[in-house]
Amino acid sequence: MEALTDEERMLWDSVAGILSEIADPADLWPQLAELGMLGLALPESAGGAELGPQALMVFARAFGQAGLATPFLASEALAMPLLAQWTDRPEVSALLGEIMSGARIATLALHDLKPVVARRAADGFVLSGVKMVVPAGSVADIVIVSAMLEERPALFLLDLQAIAATKTAYMQAGPAADADIALDGVTVGKTALMAEGEEAVRLIAEAEARGQLITCAEMLGGMEKLLELTVDYLRDRRQFGQPLAGFQALQHAAVDMYVELETARAMLDFGGRMFGASADERAAALDAVKLKMNAAAKLIGESAVQLHGGIGMTEESLTGRIFGRLTALRISAGDSRSCMKRLLESDRSVALA
Repeated sequence: MEALTDEERMLWDSVAGILSEIADPADLWPQLAELGMLGLALPESAGGAELGPQALMVFARAFGQAGLATPFLASEALAMPLLAQWTDRPEVSALLGEIMSGARIATLALHDLKPVVARRAADGFVLSGVKMVVPAGSVADIVIVSAMLEERPALFLLDLQAIAATKTAYMQAGPAADADIALDGVTVGKTALMAEGEEAVRLIAEAEARGQLITCAEMLGGMEKLLELTVDYLRDRRQFGQPLAGFQALQHAAVDMYVELETARAMLDFGGRMFGASADERAAALDAVKLKMNAAAKLIGESAVQLHGGIGMTEESLTGRIFGRLTALRISAGDSRSCMKRLLESDRSVALA
């Protein structure tokens, strides 16, 4: 990423300091809320500091270096920017305040094998279906759900504390694992409908783009840390009377990791610049960025584990934890096959200049 501004450096130092001192990952989110660090990217009208996507990327890089599944992507990058557009509704303004205080956690549920269907009822809507791999779904109690309403895309705001929904969590390191959320004929009020038709399509596209960019930033943070850990290990570990760093073959492997990291960093900078472009240009650019991030994460992650030896595969080691997190992120917000497929099937071109 490009050089941090003074304000972004302060954010980085604050988050990195908390992550380095935290004893129980479950305490991370309450501490961030206590320090007033939630919602900083939101506009001032929604109670934020209007720091924008660049601040989210700084946070994501720091979280990536910890290798933990946290509510950050779900709440800060996906759900809260959407909620901030609906603050003219009193119930949404109240929810945003609860989220920024750490009392509630929000997420956005977009993915399913078969679309969730909403039908109108006398007192509101009835939703049925299963949302798959919902970010931080295991801990979220506020969910924005995409559904098909009368064959048109729609977005609904659900309070999971008030409805009967079934969660199935995935096994992930950290306090906020993803989960499937099943809605079996759940009834919600009329005010739960937040957007439909073209507006819903636009909001979903913006959220997906933001999620893809922030996922890539988290991946960069993880790759940065893996290279740092690997170089330190090669310098400290001795074999045959000399440090492992003295062996040319291992030096070349570390250099390959460095080259991949710097190429990925340049692509993320490009993605950040293209985030404000038209929807088509933004989508093509971010697919290209994610494609590169996935390839770099594979090489850097596998090389880090191989150069560490057996210790690199253990959950107790930071190397193993970050490798596991990167493996999950490689198939999140666009796996390589889907990114390549969209790029090949579209008539969009990506200008790297």
